[in-house]
Amino acid sequence: MKFFQIIVPIISLLFIIGLVRRYYQTRASWQEVSVGGVFWIGVMLFALFPDFFSIKIAQLFGIESNVNAIIFFCIGLIFFFQYKLFFMIKKQQSALTELVRKLSLEEAEEEQAS
Repeated sequence: MKFFQIIVPIISLLFIIGLVRRYYQTRASWQEVSVGGVFWIGVMLFALFPDFFSIKIAQLFGIESNVNAIIFFCIGLIFFFQYKLFFMIKKQQSALTELVRKLSLEEAEEEQAS
């Protein structure tokens, strides 16, 4: 067993405990806790059994080298998260624009009334 196989699961458990604590303090929803929990459990399992998961990912994508498969898989995840973040930002910008328009119309109506 290597050093990272001890440290990474401990850090993952700390993050999971933090997620659960945030849930009980009502600063996180159960969806955030469940997605975060699945992610950190996945990180923990990958740290404990790196060869098993890297070989399975390589077989899944048909890549001979398990290290290359992990790199391509992680790049794919990064692009997916960037795509999701782009649309979240776009949605927030639309909501902010709508709010500013509504507030300026209300302010204009108040000035006309007085």
